Order: sequence, then C-alpha cells, then structure tokens
Amino acid sequence: WQPRRRATPAARTSSATSRSSSSPRSSPASPPPRPRAPPSSPRAGATRGAGPRSASTTSSSPPRPAAPSPAPRRRRGRPGRRARTPSPSRSPPTPGPVERFRLARTTLRSRLPAAEAWFRDLAAGVHRAREVSLVCTPDWCHRALADPLLASPTLETLALGECRFSDAGAAAAAASRLTELSLSSTHISEVALQSLLSGCPALRSVMLRHIQGPRRIHISSCHSLVLLGVWQYKYLEELTVEDAPRLERLLCDAHLGTAVTIVGAPKLTALGYLVLGFRDFFHGIDKPAAQKKVDKGLRAPFNCVKILAISVTLSSKKNMESVMNLLKCFPFLETLHIQGNKRGEGEVHSIGPNYYQKLDPIGCIVNHLQSVRLEIKFEKRESKVENQNLLEFVCFLLANAQVLQTMKIQSAMSNNPAWITEQQNLLSQCHRASLEAKVMFEGQKVVHRKGFSIEAVNALPDPFDSDIDIMGY
Repeated sequence: WQPRRRATPAARTSSATSRSSSSPRSSPASPPPRPRAPPSSPRAGATRGAGPRSASTTSSSPPRPAAPSPAPRRRRGRPGRRARTPSPSRSPPTPGPVERFRLARTTLRSRLPAAEAWFRDLAAGVHRAREVSLVCTPDWCHRALADPLLASPTLETLALGECRFSDAGAAAAAASRLTELSLSSTHISEVALQSLLSGCPALRSVMLRHIQGPRRIHISSCHSLVLLGVWQYKYLEELTVEDAPRLERLLCDAHLGTAVTIVGAPKLTALGYLVLGFRDFFHGIDKPAAQKKVDKGLRAPFNCVKILAISVTLSSKKNMESVMNLLKCFPFLETLHIQGNKRGEGEVHSIGPNYYQKLDPIGCIVNHLQSVRLEIKFEKRESKVENQNLLEFVCFLLANAQVLQTMKIQSAMSNNPAWITEQQNLLSQCHRASLEAKVMFEGQKVVHRKGFSIEAVNALPDPFDSDIDIMGY
C-alpha cells in the first residue's frame, strides 16, 4: 500500500485528457484500486444488484437478494440512453383461447385488414374467443367485415358496432354456442339477418339497434330466444315474430306505421314501447275476442302479456281512442306503463268524462290491472289541456280498476308542492273501485343509457320501471 498523492493541476489536465480517450480502467493516469478483503464465501459480494461495495464482507451480513437481470447503470453525464433488458421472470405469451376480447373507443380507419385479421384469429385461430365486443362510434369505425366470427365454434357473446356482414358469410353461420347477440349500426341485409339467426340455434338474447339495411325483420323458429330488442327503426316496415316458444320480453320503440305480427310466443309477458299517434298505428278493434289485425300486423288477443308499455300524446283524442282499443288486445294485463309525450303539431282536444262513460268495460282494467305508471313529459304548468286529459284518464282508471293497488304519476312538476296538493284535491273527488288503490306523485326518473346490458335487463322484474332508458336505447 502506498499513500495517494495529490495530483497537480497539470496532472489533472493530463488525466482528464487520458480518460476522455480511453476507459477509466485502462487509463495509465488512474490510481490503482484499493484491494478488498476476500469474501467469506466464493459468491459473496458478487451478486448483481447487491448494495454498494465495502472494504470487507462478513458472513453475519448476507448479500441482498438478486434483482432480475437489471441493465448496468450508467454514470451521469454519459451520452446515450439506458437499454432496457427483458426480465427473465416475464414469460413470453403462450398461444391459447381468449376468454374476452373487448375494444371500444378506438379507430379502425386505415386498419381494416388488421381488424379483419383479428376476427379470423378470434374465430378459428389459436386465440379462439368466447366473448367479442367491438363497439365504436360511427365516425371511427369503417365497416370491418365480421363474417369469420359467425363460424366460431367457441363464441358465446358477440357485440358489434359499425361493422358489416355479407350474405355469403351469414349463410355460412355456424356459431352453435352463441347465446347473446348485440348489433349496433351494423350493415346487414334482410336475407343475411335471417340466415344469421337461423344459423345460431342457441341464441337467447338478440339486441338490434340502428342496423342498416333491412326494412323487414322476421324472427322465426328461434326456439331458445328469451329476449328480443328492436330500437329506433325509422324505416322499419314490418316486425314479425313466429314460433318463439320461450320468448318472454319484446322491447322496442315500434312506430311510424310498423306492422307488428307476433304468433307462437306463448310465454311473452312484457311488450313495449308501442308508440301511438303515427299513421294510425293501431285501430279497428271492437271486441276483446276479435281475431283481427291492427294496422296490418298486431293480432289480438295476447293472453300471456302481463306488462305493457305505451307512448302516446295525451292531447290527441284520436290517440286516446287508440289506447282504449289497444288495451282490449291484452285481456290479462296486470301492469301498464304510459309515457305521455309532448304536444306535437296538429289539433289539440279536451277529453272530458263523457267520453269515458260511453266506453264499454275493458276486461283487463276491470279484472286484472294492479299497477299503473304514468310518465309525463310536461315541463310547463301552462299545459292545461294535457293536465286535464291526464286527470280524466286517471279518474277513469280509478273508477273501473277493481284490483288496482298502486298508481304512480311521474312528472317534472312533482317538485312543486302546490301542484301536488291541487292534483290530490281533484283526485279525491273521483270514485275508486279499489279500496287499496294508492296514488303517488314522483319526480321523473333518472335514466342511464351507459348501464344498459343484456344481463341488467334480464335481472329486472319489470324492464320499464327502472333507471334504464328502454325507450331511448
């Protein structure tokens, strides 16, 4: 051992020049390193990632556990970035089936080949998926061809938005395990839709929203179908359901003169919304037992339906007549939901008590109606005609419903105590056929569209009396 001498300024300059041209260990101007004491074991102190080196290492202070292959640390001031070394603890991905594949709010612009390659791999490749959900906004997704998914032997749940199916691909549909199907803004023809439904015999839930192409939807021989949803069809002309022995709920916003035909659905218990006031949607029913069609499609009676939802304008006498005729189609109805729309263009009628007194008794109201919910869209107190028509309709139900238990009136005016008191005083003068009937005023419900799902709807005892916006879906 020799004492370290202080270097002169000239020696420092020479040493710095030598270090810049060669490594520190090979520089002749660098002083020799201090000798270290021999470790207590052959590997002591030699483990990477251990603490700072000390002059001696004893057996009483074992070295720290090894870190998984870190990259050598560079000194500050040196150029270049530290290269990342893959950790040996992370094993490479192994091929195998995919449980869920979900992709939302992403763009497929200029990536159609990649997206279609995903579909092929998820359907028949090593990553066969059980659930595929690809829902994008219309501006981002550009009609990726999703035909391969219809032939997947493992697929159970499929939700697509802004994609497309070809006639040939739908004709080859063989997804035998597919139970839930949800199509939103999907491009598909009438023939392809029918082929798709026929090729997937295990379907239990079908949701069709804004699909582009078909003007007629024909659901036939779907023996496993339990839930069917059809929404916002401006150009839909016909909706036909035949031979659906397990169908329990048909959710829709059928309007604009859509011809509705439902045959062979003995378990259908919930139906709606049926929108009245567009091109005489329902008319021509005189007796409950009349086997007539209403506006080309609806057959009467529906003995199995227990829950019915209607959307109507209360300021139109013609629309209220349609409501009375429509109720004759459901002789065993127990729960009625009526959504009172805002006044539209056209005549405004005042419907008095004389109108209801002339009506023949309606079987479902007299013998089976237990619950009524009226959702009113009136926002101003100046809507005197609608408010008066509402009160007359409520009095009509109270005077005839012998087993009625609850009647809810949901309105934006319910936050006004004076308005509620006025309505209660008027209703107190009405005759009540049921001594157990209670009238309750509530505010308008807060709806959630993002929480809409097949599981959530199936779990509801009444799909129309919840915070899920069935009408606006």
